[in-house]
Amino acid sequence: MVKSNPWSRYVKADETNKQRIIAASFGEVGTGKTTFWLGAPGPIVVQTLDQGLEGVVEPFAKDKDIYVAGYDLGQTPGAEFTHALAVEARDKFVEDFEHAIGHARTIVWDRESDMFPLFSFAEFGTDDAFAAAPPKDWDKLKGKIRRLIAMAKATDVNLGIIQGMKNEWVSKVNPKTGKTAAIQSGIRIPSGMESIDALVHISLEHTRSNGRFSFTVGKSRGPGSREIQDQTFEDIDFKTFAMLVFPDSSSQDWE
Repeated sequence: MVKSNPWSRYVKADETNKQRIIAASFGEVGTGKTTFWLGAPGPIVVQTLDQGLEGVVEPFAKDKDIYVAGYDLGQTPGAEFTHALAVEARDKFVEDFEHAIGHARTIVWDRESDMFPLFSFAEFGTDDAFAAAPPKDWDKLKGKIRRLIAMAKATDVNLGIIQGMKNEWVSKVNPKTGKTAAIQSGIRIPSGMESIDALVHISLEHTRSNGRFSFTVGKSRGPGSREIQDQTFEDIDFKTFAMLVFPDSSSQDWE
């Protein structure tokens, strides 16, 4: 009698690394986030919601194929950003991403900080969704975004998730009145879905000082991750960074 394999229901882990970068890039305006990701290998699909590629994409477009997916958010004079328009834009964003997964080598969300409010408005039909929607509905919305990131993880596609920054709000008790109120903490934090850093393999905080661009590596996964975690790199491009994450790779692997 042939015994069945008791482990057949599982997938056995191995030492194979997928040679691609799935990362969140966050930072203030003008800190080089988009420029960094346009240095990734092509074909690149940029899903843009802030129409911010002008003056940045042109040098890269000379050397590689870059395709831009834009979305109608009521930009036409006299138009209005309605719930119906949000649903249409959200659905097109998902369709474009699913198509790009099968054809592109790199996908960039520019910016997820704008994507998340779009998905929220499409899901709930209100700008005041934090008050209108219960936690279970927010979990459902976030699940839709987690699904997209999981799709990228199942492939060899690079995924760059760009986030802007916002003021942090915290609850504080007024010692005179005993009432709790929301105040700004004075700290700047990534804007968008708050759990993005838990979903990606690498997080990069981009900064600019005296005309020099740099980023600091936070969370990092990959063969070279221990050497680059918590390190700051100045004026290096995507290709150079990718070879630090994957030390056995070559420049040609990231062309």
